[in-house]
Amino acid sequence: AIEKGDIEVTMIPKDATQSTVLIKNNTKKPLSIRLPEVFAGVPVQAQFGGMGGMGGMGGMGGMGGMGGGGMGGMQGMGGGMGGMGMGGGGMGGMGMGGMGGGMFNVAPEKVGKMKVATVCLDHGKKDPNPRTVYKMIPLESYTNNAEVAEVCRMLGNGKISQNIAQAATWHLANGLSWQELASKDRVRLSNGYFEKWFSPIELRVAVNVASYAAESAKKQPATPSPGELSQNTR
Repeated sequence: AIEKGDIEVTMIPKDATQSTVLIKNNTKKPLSIRLPEVFAGVPVQAQFGGMGGMGGMGGMGGMGGMGGGGMGGMQGMGGGMGGMGMGGGGMGGMGMGGMGGGMFNVAPEKVGKMKVATVCLDHGKKDPNPRTVYKMIPLESYTNNAEVAEVCRMLGNGKISQNIAQAATWHLANGLSWQELASKDRVRLSNGYFEKWFSPIELRVAVNVASYAAESAKKQPATPSPGELSQNTR
């Protein structure tokens, strides 16, 4: 649908944990859009090179066509849109209605909006922010790590929280040990106050999630989940 020009899809990241997805219907007919399970996203400018240092975002495979890995700088993000396609977020108005099963209606020449939970795919790089517009690409165009794809799928289906998914992703995608994740601070002030990034319970669950993702990836290799488009029959 994107390649045909029927729709335009962009992502506006709130931060590394959540993005707003905008889907514009360029046609004069109502469209029913099937949202893929997992995706990746890269900064719009990064498509054309010259944006060294910017990674991608993940969660919705099969809706794009540009490559995106290896851009170093701003973090990549990953996520999923299983079920109702929410990925833990909510859905806005602007001409889009939920149909269930990962399907959404977008009215003619209108823009649909939804929020999706995401995870960073590139530890140590700058967080995405609302000033940077991202394009969706297939997750497999950014990473061929089937275990990460499984974590994104679980996040999109609402089976795990964003923070648990993030811990598992940093372990699987970037090789951070569980001890390194346990010692990672989210906040540390000069007065001695600090907040850990992950709680002990979250890490215990993340260990199980990573193990499950590894086993699941072996049994069911990740395959592209195409973003399909069909016209509503009315």
